[in-house]
Amino acid sequence: MEHTYMTYAEAAQRLGIKPDSVRRRARAKSWPRRQGNDGKAQVGIPNGLLPPDRPGGLPHGPPPDHTDHALAIRLAVAEAQLANVTEDRDRLAKLLAKALEPKPGIIARIFGR
Repeated sequence: MEHTYMTYAEAAQRLGIKPDSVRRRARAKSWPRRQGNDGKAQVGIPNGLLPPDRPGGLPHGPPPDHTDHALAIRLAVAEAQLANVTEDRDRLAKLLAKALEPKPGIIARIFGR
């Protein structure tokens, strides 16, 4: 089986997981390890586990479902804030309408006209 050697941080970014998760997987699955020319530890990731390189030099990151989940949370928060603002607007519109209602003058109030 062919392996691609990379640092734990690089492997984590490429696999979309944390470096500690890469360490645990490497230990559990007995992936080969070595020291790179820069002195950093490298792990051999089986080529079948690596996702294909992204075109255009886009950075690797968490799988899209993580991004979709975060976006859904932000959307829910924004919708709740919009509902609060809408309620405030409606309440203020009612107060303004009541304040602008014509009222009888002081003479009419005194003499009941």
